[in-house]
Amino acid sequence: MKKLGRIKLPGESPVYAVHNDQLPKNSYIVCLPPAQKIIYNPLVCGMQLKKDSLDCSGQFLRLAWKMMPFFKKAGTKKIAELVVLRGSLGYQFDAAFEKQFGQYLPRCFVGTRRFRVTGGAFGADIFYSNFDSLPNGGVLFTGDTIATGVSLGQTLAATRSELRGRDYEITALVVFTIAGSFKGCSKLLEWEERFREWWPNFRIHVIASEALFGLAENGTDLIFRHKDAIVPDETKERVTKFYGDYDTGYLPEKICAIFDWGDRNFKPERHLEDVIKFSRENLRPTNDKKAKEVLSSFISNAKVKLAELNAPLSLEK
Repeated sequence: MKKLGRIKLPGESPVYAVHNDQLPKNSYIVCLPPAQKIIYNPLVCGMQLKKDSLDCSGQFLRLAWKMMPFFKKAGTKKIAELVVLRGSLGYQFDAAFEKQFGQYLPRCFVGTRRFRVTGGAFGADIFYSNFDSLPNGGVLFTGDTIATGVSLGQTLAATRSELRGRDYEITALVVFTIAGSFKGCSKLLEWEERFREWWPNFRIHVIASEALFGLAENGTDLIFRHKDAIVPDETKERVTKFYGDYDTGYLPEKICAIFDWGDRNFKPERHLEDVIKFSRENLRPTNDKKAKEVLSSFISNAKVKLAELNAPLSLEK
C-alpha cells in the first residue's frame, strides 16, 4: 500500500504523511526548497551545497519542533545528534541547531565504512564510536542520505548496544534524509521493532525530502521513476520541469537524485567529473530532446565549475 496524506503546517513547506506497512508509522515526505536546489541540480556541490544543506537542516529542525511534541520538550540535556561519519557532517546540524535554537548541540559519533559484497549488495563496518553525549531518556536525531540503509543499520546496532550497556532509556529517533530510498528507509521498521523490545514506547520518525526514491540495481543510485518509489504529485511536476516528462522521459528513470553525497560535499572535483561522465554516457543512447538539452548543459557547466575549483587561491577583498 502506498498512500500519501497532506499535513497542514502554517508557514511551512508541504509535508505528506506516508502510509505504508513496510515503513515506520511516523514516516513523512517534505518538499523543501533548499533540498530541491540540491536534488534537481547535480552541479550544486562544495560551497553552494554547504549553504543549501544548512538551510535544509534548519527547516527540518523547525518541522521537527512543530510536528513532534517530544522534540519540543526535550531540551539540550535530553537531545543529541547521532553523527554517521562522514555523511552526516554534510548536514551541518550543529550550525543549524545553534541558528534555530541558540543552543549548543550535543553529538554522538559513529564511523562506518561501507563495502560492496556483490552486485548491488553492501556491508558496513564500524571503525569508530563516541557516545559521551548520549542522553538518558532522551531523543536522538540524525541526517544522512540513505541508499541500502546498511550504514545506518550498523550505527543503530551500535547505539542500541550502548544504550543497553548503560541501562539508559530512549524516547525516539528522528531521521532526516535529503535523498533516501524506500528500500533503505523500510529497514528502519525492523530497527524500530528491535528497539521496542527494550523500550516499548520508542518510535522512529522518518522525514524524507521530495520522495522516497527507488534504489537502482547497483545499490547506490536513487531513482525518481522506479517501481518502489513513493513520489508526491508536486514532486512529479518538478521532475517533469527539470528532467522531462515523469512518466515517459528518459532522465527520470536514469539520473540519480543525489549522485555521491560524500563526493559532492568533500571531493567536489571528483563529483563534477562523475556528472560529466554520466552525461556523456547517456547522451548517446537517447533521442529525448529534453534529456539531450539537460545533459549537454551539465557537461558545459561542470567544466566551468571544475576550472573555478582549480583556480589559484586569492584573498577575499
